[in-house]
Amino acid sequence: MLARIFWPLFFATLVIALPFLLWNGKNESMSYREMACVFEERAPGCLDSISDWHAGLAYFDSSVTATHDTLQSLKNLLWQFWNIEFAGAGAAAVAKDAVLPLRVLANKKSGCMGLSWLALMVAEARNLHLDAILLPGHVFLRYGSSDSSVNLEPNRRGFTYTDEEYREKYRKGTWTGLEFKPLESRQFIGLAAFDIGNLYLENDIPRALTWYRMAEEFFPEYPGIEANQSIAKNRLPNPF
Repeated sequence: MLARIFWPLFFATLVIALPFLLWNGKNESMSYREMACVFEERAPGCLDSISDWHAGLAYFDSSVTATHDTLQSLKNLLWQFWNIEFAGAGAAAVAKDAVLPLRVLANKKSGCMGLSWLALMVAEARNLHLDAILLPGHVFLRYGSSDSSVNLEPNRRGFTYTDEEYREKYRKGTWTGLEFKPLESRQFIGLAAFDIGNLYLENDIPRALTWYRMAEEFFPEYPGIEANQSIAKNRLPNPF
């Protein structure tokens, strides 16, 4: 009985510890590719053994060589070659399979976080100017520089909404002041940890709190983390 409790908690704690060891407060950016592996309890270099990943990069490189259009090549990679589809609204969009990019790559289904994370991994590998932009309960992608950028909607195969259209669509959401600012890699990873913590909020409070701890370390500016931590702590048998 004790073994059945101990080992899952041990591995969960190990997953949480690895990002801290890899990043350790360094000024340089956290690697989207390494974190994709670590969140799956795999070695940081696990992408070396994933054939779909290498095939995708080869497709992207070939497309750029032929067309000299990096934006269209990225869109074609995500929504044609890999053919990632929207997992659906509600719980399906925030399930682990829709948040963790290696699962998205394997299952071809995603919510906004998983698709964005996968796209950011490609951008990191090929030195593209791509940012994740926060909205209330949502993220979208922005490609290009500040004076010449294009918004890409992850859940609509890269459809372009203007900032004004996004403001109108999400005007009734809870705004934090962090919206429309490019997320740093540590912030995005923290947001992903927050989303995973939320999956355990109803049925595994200690695990939820472990993920919230990671989220708090990487994205302390995000107010939702503290709020959900408080909810989780109040649900413990002996709140602290």
